[in-house]
Amino acid sequence: MSDEVMILKKEIEQHLKQTIGPIENKIEELLLEDTTQDFQEVILYQVASGGKRLRPVLTLLFCELANGNTEDALSSAAGIELIHNYSLLMDDIIDRSPYRRNRPTTFVKFGLPIALLAGMHYREAIFLSALKSPASETINKIFSDVVRQLVEGERKDVLFEQAGRDEEYILEKRYKTITLDDYFEMVGDKTAVLIKAACEVGVICANGSKEMIEAASSYGWNAGLAFQAKDDVLDLFADAEKLGKPVGHDIKEHKMGNIAVLYALEELESKQREYVLNVLRKEKVTDEEVNEVIDLIKSTKAPQKAEEKAKELKEEARKQLLNFPDSSAKKMLENIATYFVERTY
Repeated sequence: MSDEVMILKKEIEQHLKQTIGPIENKIEELLLEDTTQDFQEVILYQVASGGKRLRPVLTLLFCELANGNTEDALSSAAGIELIHNYSLLMDDIIDRSPYRRNRPTTFVKFGLPIALLAGMHYREAIFLSALKSPASETINKIFSDVVRQLVEGERKDVLFEQAGRDEEYILEKRYKTITLDDYFEMVGDKTAVLIKAACEVGVICANGSKEMIEAASSYGWNAGLAFQAKDDVLDLFADAEKLGKPVGHDIKEHKMGNIAVLYALEELESKQREYVLNVLRKEKVTDEEVNEVIDLIKSTKAPQKAEEKAKELKEEARKQLLNFPDSSAKKMLENIATYFVERTY
């Protein structure tokens, strides 16, 4: 990681530390309202697993950028983080993931029935966060739309997997080929839509203009796509120790919905392309096969193309800030968009 990126990282981390206290308090307040005491441990377990809380901080930054009072945006910011954790809780169940952030996932810790009930509780806390926000009807509609899109993104992500699930619906609907348009549609629903919502509700809570809301929305959408494209690259090529997990996880999980994989499939000769597809379609993928697929992808221009696309999306996000006056919030938003694509883990 370059010195410049290290400085950006430290500045962002410092801002997060200074900002997240009230967000954490609001999240806990919303989750524990009318919750029986012996269910509280379960309900708080998911949000206590960690996370940078970057999405709700984006909400507060855009509220500040639009000359609003960030206190007015706290419930919406907490709602954004609740949506994120709700989706993680459900993802872990769908992917049968035993660990998240180095500890057992909710369904492993408490069992599937209790984890599903916790997810239902989170959905109601999200509704409550909107109810307690300015422009509550508008924000509730945004939150409802986001959850629907997250569901669709997760559904497509599962259908992009080339093996590993044998349910009749999945076998029938599984994608055999995936275009870049398919990919961006999926990651838009799965990742970018929530970052987009985080930004626009901040402006809405500040009673910002339609133009401000549109700029915030576009910033979030493009920054979210850039974030996911960079995440895909890191999954294949990052330092495993810094990443905190083995590289090539997407290959082990049979995922064709990775931008670097798709760029490589466009470029590889037919025999090499067939090998990559065969590995993705194996029920069990070995570490040796993961490394061989990564080497094949490295032999193409796919890593560079993916990085270039992420940077292009980052620039489009930063462009949306040009019409806002200079401020510390604007500078931080510029830094966050840059860090999304310059990080190394």
